[in-house]
Amino acid sequence: MVPEIAKQDRIIAALLVAIARKESSWGVHVPVLDGQDCYNYWGYRGIRDRMGTGGHTCFDSPKDAVDTVAKRIEFLVSNKKLDTPAKMVIWKCGDKCSSDNKFAVQKWISDVDYYFQKLNKK
Repeated sequence: MVPEIAKQDRIIAALLVAIARKESSWGVHVPVLDGQDCYNYWGYRGIRDRMGTGGHTCFDSPKDAVDTVAKRIEFLVSNKKLDTPAKMVIWKCGDKCSSDNKFAVQKWISDVDYYFQKLNKK
């Protein structure tokens, strides 16, 4: 997926990698369908014909996965101004994180921010 991620804007690429690290532990924990990897390392839940374990989207290829998730992240960054892990925490818990465990919310932000900062240096 690296060649496809590398085509993205720096912030989008940094969020793609950082969120994938947090949500799948570098692809260790991923949704599957019929025993096959769904290429979903971000916990993405968009409705498609093929849905994997846990109600997560199954993508047709690594390129499809990066293109789809990058497009969603780009929308959130450009239109909603969610350009930091602290703002992007909606990825974890939706529009309102108030019902989530506060420690888990902060841990998500901290973990994603660690890689985001490393990858988003100028």
